[in-house]
Amino acid sequence: MTTTWTIAVDWDRNGDYTGTYDNVTSRVISANWFLGGRTPYQDVADESTLDLTLDNSDKRYSPEYATSPLFGKVRPQRPVRIQSDDGSGVNQPRTHWVGWVDKIEPGVGKFGKRTIRITAIGAMQFLKAAESRLPLQENKRTDQIMADLIKEVVVPPALNKAWVLGRIGNSEVGLTTYLANTSAYSTLDAGALTLGMAADNWVVQGGASDEEKNSFDVYRAIGDITAAEHGKFLFDREGKALFWNRHHLLQGAAVDATFNDVMTDMQYSYASIEQTKNEVIVICHPRKIGTVTTDILWQLDNSVIRVNPGETRTVYIKYEDEGKNRVGAKDVTVTDLEYAAGSATVTVDAKANGAELKLVNTGTEAAIVKKCIIRGRKILDSGEMEAKAVDAASIIDFGRRTLRINLPSIDSLEQAQYIADFERRRRGQPRGEVSAITVLSHGKKGSDAGHPTNSKHTQQLALTLGKLISVQETQSGHSKSYTIIGEAHELTMSATLWKTTWYLEPAPESYPWKLGVVGRSNLGVETRLTY
Repeated sequence: MTTTWTIAVDWDRNGDYTGTYDNVTSRVISANWFLGGRTPYQDVADESTLDLTLDNSDKRYSPEYATSPLFGKVRPQRPVRIQSDDGSGVNQPRTHWVGWVDKIEPGVGKFGKRTIRITAIGAMQFLKAAESRLPLQENKRTDQIMADLIKEVVVPPALNKAWVLGRIGNSEVGLTTYLANTSAYSTLDAGALTLGMAADNWVVQGGASDEEKNSFDVYRAIGDITAAEHGKFLFDREGKALFWNRHHLLQGAAVDATFNDVMTDMQYSYASIEQTKNEVIVICHPRKIGTVTTDILWQLDNSVIRVNPGETRTVYIKYEDEGKNRVGAKDVTVTDLEYAAGSATVTVDAKANGAELKLVNTGTEAAIVKKCIIRGRKILDSGEMEAKAVDAASIIDFGRRTLRINLPSIDSLEQAQYIADFERRRRGQPRGEVSAITVLSHGKKGSDAGHPTNSKHTQQLALTLGKLISVQETQSGHSKSYTIIGEAHELTMSATLWKTTWYLEPAPESYPWKLGVVGRSNLGVETRLTY
């Protein structure tokens, strides 16, 4: 069968990719894209990227070329999508990448190249641009916290069609848009871990006295929750967020494909210092909650808040202790209100380490607030604690190789010890590991009567994040199973040359005990306990 590629840019940003000039496939000189992670045991994936080079001989894609049919539309944040159709009719077309235009670089010069380079990126950018302002998370599973973090991010509506108040084209609920929910743009495993408390210590301390002590952005907060769970957070081919709990890759699965000396390239090393870790230190953060609800968290000093008649004003404040260190809090209230003039209704929407003050003036005179105090129960780190796991034999043989993991959301030393022990077991002894393999195929010719079986092409179409493969290589003598954690593709020469690199993480050599599963229920023989 022949594989047909469709590379499209939604210039109108209406979500359908059917505009007159949306399909840019015939103009593509090269397309290079990536998604997932590149490093084994990586908690949070790298940004998804796409690099497109297009024929621009008619200046169609030059943003400032006024007579272009796309004038005013060649701009950032236009959705981009790559799809293929292999003619099988099963799950076709297949989406390979989704993201947004980030940078546009036309070739310049009167006699220069008649091309344009378009760089697009995935949704990770929005996680890094949004500050997390979650309420205090108490006794919640990691996936529940993850869902709330994702809701904090406003993703361009052309992809998820989330409702946006007052914006024409994005506010006709049920017609142009739909109310957002996490299932529309994420697939989250149920967390194996329930956190007693989270979000209170998502703060950046230190720095000069006049520097703002920020809260975590959503990306960093997601990293903390993922690390606490000891799972993974990635974006798949369709741009959906994936959260894998710590048991996701420990279930045991059939191998999806075997690569036996057919790789064009293979990144292999034995006993790399990056992966062999024989001293693992996990830092946890027990917390202490204040006993009274009258601790001062913030107060209006040497300033005023003015609210004009008929105006509603929202002010975000950040909790601090007496030493001006950022803290978390609960049972938050607003007290000690005094006005230099007028009055307003003041309410507080408490978050984990800050609060939104909403001031509403329904009177005829400007309200000038000259005193306001936010009080509550402070939540303080009661001192970092370290759990350590050591492979003494490995240290003697190969020297000390230390891995430190700082987990703000873990408040239990016992839980920290579980993580340290787990990492020591899987990384303490040196071994051969493949971090990536590369294959080549014809980008259009698949498997049919007219062409010899092109298994590599079929594998390039289907093998993506989470798939299990077997890698066997004669020269190194290596043979082991791996999980795909990242994928990179290069499509060139009018889509006749397709190069794919899969980034890999070693699959477990033995799987955890599981009741009633043949080959996994003889504890200490075929399997081990996990946490």
